[in-house]
Formats: sequence, C-alpha cells, structure tokens
Amino acid sequence: MNFSQFVGSGARAITEGAVLERVRRDPGIALDPHILNGGFVYDAKARIRLAAIHADYMRLAREANLPILTFTDTWRCSQRAIDASRFKGRPVNQDNVLFLNDLRAHFGAGPPIFIGGLVGPSGDAYKPEDSLDRDAAREFHRPQIFALSSAGIDFLHLATAPNVEEALGVADAMAETGLPYVISFVIRRTGVVLDGTPIDQAMDRIDADAARPPAGFSINCVHARVLETALEAVASSHPNTFERILSFQANTADAEVEDLDNSEVLVTEPPEDFAVRVARLGSQYGLRVLGGCCGTEGDHIQALANKLTSKESLI
Repeated sequence: MNFSQFVGSGARAITEGAVLERVRRDPGIALDPHILNGGFVYDAKARIRLAAIHADYMRLAREANLPILTFTDTWRCSQRAIDASRFKGRPVNQDNVLFLNDLRAHFGAGPPIFIGGLVGPSGDAYKPEDSLDRDAAREFHRPQIFALSSAGIDFLHLATAPNVEEALGVADAMAETGLPYVISFVIRRTGVVLDGTPIDQAMDRIDADAARPPAGFSINCVHARVLETALEAVASSHPNTFERILSFQANTADAEVEDLDNSEVLVTEPPEDFAVRVARLGSQYGLRVLGGCCGTEGDHIQALANKLTSKESLI
C-alpha cells in the first residue's frame, strides 16, 4: 500500500513523537546552528542516537499493528541553510532519506512505515511575519523538495507552517514532484493560522489554488486542548473542515505559541493524559493519523497506540 492508497483507505495510523526536541536536550550532542539535527547522519554518535529514537517509534507501531508516519530530520535543511553550514556540498536531504530507508528495512514486512520528506518554514515557525510570499517560497523551498523527492520518500510534509502564503508556495513546489504531500499548520485556539487566516479558508485556498491539491492537511505543535477549542470554534459554520484534516501531532504544553517560543523549559504531561486527550479528539473529529510533537517521547506514543487499539469508548 502506498501513501495515497493509505489516505484513501480510511485506515488509522500513528506518527512519531518528538525527535528534534529530544536530541536538542541531549547534553552529549550539539545541534548545527543552521540545519539543527540534519547533519547527525554524518556523526557516528549522533547517528546512533537518532537511529535509536526513530527505531523505537517504528517498533511501537509494529507492536500495535498500526501503520506509522515517520519524518526525515530535515526540518531546517533548505539549500540556503545547508550552504551556510559546515555540510555545504553534501547531499544532506538525500542522505537523511537513505538513513530512514535503511532503518525501515530492518523491520521487514508488516503494517506500512511511511517516510515523509520533512520541510519547515523559511523563518521562525511562530512568527508569520518572517514568512515568504508565494512566489519567493516556491523558489526558496524547491531545491530541498526536489532533493527529498528524488531519494525515495513516500510523501512530502510541510510542518509547523505559520503563514498561508508561504504554505501555498511550498504546495506549488511539492505539486510539481508528483508525490502526495501534506501541509501542516500551527493554529490558535480561535481556529486561525498564526497569520490570522481561518483554518477552513487556509485549506480551501490551497486546495483551490495549488496546481495539485495536497493529500490532506495536518495540525502540529499545539496541545490537544488548543485544537479542540479551535475545532469547536469552526464546527457550526464550517463542519466540512474536519474532512480535510488528516493528522494531528500534539505537543504537551497547553500554552499560547508566544509563550512556547520564549520558553527555555520543556513542559510535558503524563503519557496517559496525553493519550486520552489526543485519542478522544481523533475519535470525535475523525482525525485518522495521530502522534506527537514537542514534549512527547516513546511513552507518549506507546500510550496513544494503546488507546487507538483498545476497544473501550473514547467519547
């Protein structure tokens, strides 16, 4: 089953939990100032740590008999960032894809392990004013998008998008590849993307204006309570909004984005509490792909997988 078939199947899946935020706080490993953990594939110690985190999430999915969406460690690996880093001249995006493909091969046959080529915003994910316009975004992101698409991924994924204009430019470039792609926004409790666009309008615009619409949309890097409040805000006026939201990757801090952006302390919550909230939200609004973002670890994804495969009512 390929990714497009999975999306059309109606099946459930989980995603990984946090990766970058986990290695960011590892005292024995330093992030590159330009591409963060994108260069870990070239360092023996960091590569082992990265492999352990990804493999643990894959193992949890296999034990739960669920498909999983995994993501390359390329959130900050635009061509401009690579050229500014000590990894200039290396095929960073392609090597990150190969890294995950090698890990996946160890798990053999079973529920699909989908590899998403991860792209991030050009600027601060919490500051929409730092974003590019549509045309500039298309040109800025295209080299990375085509590098990822040439290396054996299953789909493309823009994560933590704060601005619809830039997301539309990314969608343009992703559409050119012929691969399925997902656009994931950061939203507020009021149901708007950080640039102020209502989430239903953001999705409608990308569906209508992109050369080829995305396979689905996602919300990431917000707490389950934030998404719940946001969906309640648009439920009565735009009930079809939920049909286009394929996935949700929740963080563990119930806070406004400005507070998260300025926080030096990672706020977490008990795995069981996280799992109950996220699984219940998924059941209520038909979100088929659920996972974690900042603050989550293996225990959170394990608890979530248990909830999703349990026969107990989530409502």
